[in-house]
Amino acid sequence: MPPTDFPSMEPHRNGWHPHLAPPPNPPRQRPNYHTHIMLFIMTMATTVVAGMVWEGLHPIEQIREFHRGLPYAITLLTILFFHEMGHYLTARYYGMDVSLPYFLPAPPPLLIGTFGAFIRMRSPARNRRALLYVGAAGPIAGFCVALPAMIYAYTTASVVPVTPSPGSFSLAEPLLLQFIGRAILGPIQEGYAIHLNSVGLAAWFGIFVTVLNLLPMGQLDGGHIIYAIVGPYARYVSWAVVCLLMVLGFFFLGWFLWAVLGWLTSRRPQVVLDPYTPLDRRSFMIAGIALAIFVLCFMPIPISIGEFAGS
Repeated sequence: MPPTDFPSMEPHRNGWHPHLAPPPNPPRQRPNYHTHIMLFIMTMATTVVAGMVWEGLHPIEQIREFHRGLPYAITLLTILFFHEMGHYLTARYYGMDVSLPYFLPAPPPLLIGTFGAFIRMRSPARNRRALLYVGAAGPIAGFCVALPAMIYAYTTASVVPVTPSPGSFSLAEPLLLQFIGRAILGPIQEGYAIHLNSVGLAAWFGIFVTVLNLLPMGQLDGGHIIYAIVGPYARYVSWAVVCLLMVLGFFFLGWFLWAVLGWLTSRRPQVVLDPYTPLDRRSFMIAGIALAIFVLCFMPIPISIGEFAGS
């Protein structure tokens, strides 16, 4: 697109700042509904298979029991759908050109069943305020679905004895889930663990995905939020988070992958048409909600392999 941003000056309480007049709205690309629908159907299929595996079923030999994989699939995809639609609707509200969500199926060996979902942003944010709202809307919307799903899962959970097993794993409980678990199930005695059903597993993965997206680095949702707050200094926050993830990677290998992802995406600059318009009080409130979700749900070692069965 040819350069159509014309510099002007706008008054500010600290003086006059240059202001980039937003370019004319480009024509929106017509969505390819077939692609979105097919990817969603494929992702539904792979997550149903994953749900069957979590229920202890063989997806091929016990295909007639496929309905038992639906609670996991529906819960996880609903969380992802609300996450992406939070981004989409907020971006459209601010006049940005964005695509509908693309859902990504994962092959059966990956027991989550999906690589997540994303939307394509074809135009930059008008200002830092819009960037913050778009970045925060997705995680907050997804969390609003994951939280009640997890509360329901705890009401139907059982407490089982810990059975050491080399092939088992355990899921970490962040601060928020520890509070919910104790409020619903009471204190858990040593030697026992909480056994979640498939809805709880899907909700846990949904919360984990929310935390990953809120990492304040690169082009992640958290990276957009931190840039909206501190501007160009966000790159230093990104480098600090990447270094922290490298350290945590010695305890959970998955953090190495996210450190590399953060390093790669941090090299791309954030694009905002007007970086000078200050944030208002509501913007900081939204950022505070996103920060609270991140702090309450962050897990330094989210998955521990070979500790016990039944979790």
